[in-house]
Amino acid sequence: MSENNTEDIQLYLNMLERLRKEPFNQTTNKALASHPYLVAAKEGTLTMAQRRAFVGEQYAIQYSDACSFAKLTGHDHFHPATLLTASVPKPPTTTTTTTTIGTNKVGNNNNHDDDLFQFLLGGEVYASKLLLVHAQSVGFDTEEAIQGYPITARAQAYPSYWARLALTKQRGAGAAACAVNFPAWGNMCAEIALALKTRPEYGYSFSIDGDEDRQSSLAFIDFFATPIDNLDTMAATIMMQERTTYEDLVTVVRLLQQYEVMFWDAIYDAR
Repeated sequence: MSENNTEDIQLYLNMLERLRKEPFNQTTNKALASHPYLVAAKEGTLTMAQRRAFVGEQYAIQYSDACSFAKLTGHDHFHPATLLTASVPKPPTTTTTTTTIGTNKVGNNNNHDDDLFQFLLGGEVYASKLLLVHAQSVGFDTEEAIQGYPITARAQAYPSYWARLALTKQRGAGAAACAVNFPAWGNMCAEIALALKTRPEYGYSFSIDGDEDRQSSLAFIDFFATPIDNLDTMAATIMMQERTTYEDLVTVVRLLQQYEVMFWDAIYDAR
């Protein structure tokens, strides 16, 4: 990356830090850190209905998000019957961005090998198999059983907004939302995974006997609890490619945060 591009990308990294200081971001982080679903998980009082809601809603979210991330990468025809049998398409040889930096695309000339949304698409496809294993631990014996779960409008508002961003090709704003919002999602998953592993009420307490079957049952949550390396840089690269302004970002990030809180509200209220 040239010296000028290094200076440019710092402008967008600074935007991410500015977003993190927004009052709405701090409010969301506090709301998630003290969310009733997380509190119940730690207390060992999550019901089977609440745990099944996490799986049922996540199954639908994963499929929708994978299609959205595919479109944001440039894979307009990625609509598999199921993620379990899907193959991640190769990165496009040309980008879908509207603006170039000089004659090259930043980060990887004219392809998406290191594109954030290509990376996220691969993650969703990989994690789909982990979700099925976790689903079996809460009574979903088959993928068809998960598909029959009555998903809710509140929980599905989040992926629906991602689909809107993909439809309108808001790569820069979407990338910023990933950088700012994903760590909070990861923290929630990490704390819930710890609660499920350590509270005997849930039956996953494999830390004592090292039961691999029980450990694999939580691999889905552990996967999303793992921080993404270089997330800010990948996001800022796309923001720079798109010449995204702060005004382009702030509403998208705020709304996706509100929709994420709605997801947790919905699964907490499951009966």
